[in-house]
Amino acid sequence: MNTIETPPSLRDDGQPEQEEHTWESPGVSMRKRVLTGIGVAIAGGVFFLIAYSQGATMLVSTLLGAIFIGCFVWYLTIVAPQPFTLALDSTGVTRNEKGKEPVVIPWQSVAKVKEEVFKSGKSVSITMYKRVGEKGLHRAWVVYRDDIPRFDALLAALRSELPEATPWMRERVHE
Repeated sequence: MNTIETPPSLRDDGQPEQEEHTWESPGVSMRKRVLTGIGVAIAGGVFFLIAYSQGATMLVSTLLGAIFIGCFVWYLTIVAPQPFTLALDSTGVTRNEKGKEPVVIPWQSVAKVKEEVFKSGKSVSITMYKRVGEKGLHRAWVVYRDDIPRFDALLAALRSELPEATPWMRERVHE
């Protein structure tokens, strides 16, 4: 019986394409947005009730409540995780965020990786540090378990691709 080998696919430069692992973070889910909106509305209602029960005029309490709610929503837009994509391949790690330049970290530039775990041993986050200059160290990115589906698969793939000389630190959080 004859078998036919399928040739590896080629990139634009004629080199064989390497296997790539990709993880996509959806950002803030619609469920979390709705629940946060309901929470902000309830907090605003409580704020108005407190102002009314203390004798403040409704105009003042409405103005203060609108400022409070507006600033809180503005704060949430700043801290909300943006959708991003992490890709691991034979050359390094690439992080793409919507509307920003991709951040590419070659494997030889990775200085260390820090994994934070709960007391139970379950991983919570992973932080990658890259070399900057001769002695400099810079936190390149942090990914939390809630940010990315298949977080454990990301950890396993990162461990397998990382050069052996690169330190992998595990730190327990929430003692």
